[in-house]
Amino acid sequence: MDKKVKQLLRDLQQSTCYHIFYSFNDLERYLENAISYILSGIEQGDYVFVIENERIFPLLYKKIEPLLTKVQLDKIKHVNNFDFYCSNGDFHPPTIVAYFSNMLETYIEKNASIRTWAHVEWGDLQEITCKIEEFEQAANKAVQSMKIISVCAYDEDRLTESLKASLISSHEYTLTDSEIVRINN
Repeated sequence: MDKKVKQLLRDLQQSTCYHIFYSFNDLERYLENAISYILSGIEQGDYVFVIENERIFPLLYKKIEPLLTKVQLDKIKHVNNFDFYCSNGDFHPPTIVAYFSNMLETYIEKNASIRTWAHVEWGDLQEITCKIEEFEQAANKAVQSMKIISVCAYDEDRLTESLKASLISSHEYTLTDSEIVRINN
């Protein structure tokens, strides 16, 4: 993992709230970054919610399982990202944000420290840009109000330039496979 990304993870331990946009194009680097993020959270005592697809999560878990105890592994909560983003039948921002809030509510009430890693995916929907922009604005408010650290990961190949610009503007940091940049909004 890149030194800048590792430094961000150390810096995150000093904070309670960040919203990070991750645009990735290399699966192995993606897995490395996700593992470092998860391990950093576990070391800090966080519950880590990993919203990931059924193809990638087993790859991630296989690499992380030997590094953690059973108690630590129990702090990793997997949520199928298809169920998460399409629980209403399509990519529906109000439903997604409600699902997110409900999923974390019990942990927030117990003052548990939380971080999330969400691989954002969608089907072949038309007009997805407006829906994703709406979702990310609502997610940003939710992350701020819940005081959590959240990474929103997007496959670079699926992003138009206008969608990528919108995503950059709605996050505090932009992460790629090899670097991190703080956005001054």
